[in-house]
Amino acid sequence: MGCTLETLSTLNGTLWLLILGCLLILFVALLFRGTNKKDEPMDVDDMAVWPYVPRELMTPPERVLYVRLRQALPEYLIFSQVQLCRMIEVSPEADKQSWFNRINRMSVDFVICAPDGARILAAIELDDSSHQRADRVKADNKKDKALASAGIRIIRWPVKGMPNAQQIRADFLRR
Repeated sequence: MGCTLETLSTLNGTLWLLILGCLLILFVALLFRGTNKKDEPMDVDDMAVWPYVPRELMTPPERVLYVRLRQALPEYLIFSQVQLCRMIEVSPEADKQSWFNRINRMSVDFVICAPDGARILAAIELDDSSHQRADRVKADNKKDKALASAGIRIIRWPVKGMPNAQQIRADFLRR
């Protein structure tokens, strides 16, 4: 048995066909494996427990201010972390979606309401040092403008200069 060029060429072609066949079988196997129902991930809606944990509603300085607000204004309703879209709405003649998008996802730290809850008397923001950043200044200006346009006054206090209960009452009643 001699090894001729013709024999090598036939072996080389057969080897390539064998490799190509194996790759094709592997591809088809992977394709069918991907459509197997057992291997599909569970629909998250069907999970018994979702991956959520509780978080604190207020920061420590906000909790301090909340207690002081309750002491200073016991006759009013006080709500925390209220989205602007729950406080104001776009006037009927304006482009609703465009103007809504300007305030979407914005919130205020506290809202003071009349005892019956029917009227918003003020929005309160507790400003930490992050409110000095350019992006936060711009966002705060948008928030202030939206609330002022709706006739809702906004009161801002710095965290480091947070007023006591007497100062809060005097400031709230003065405005």
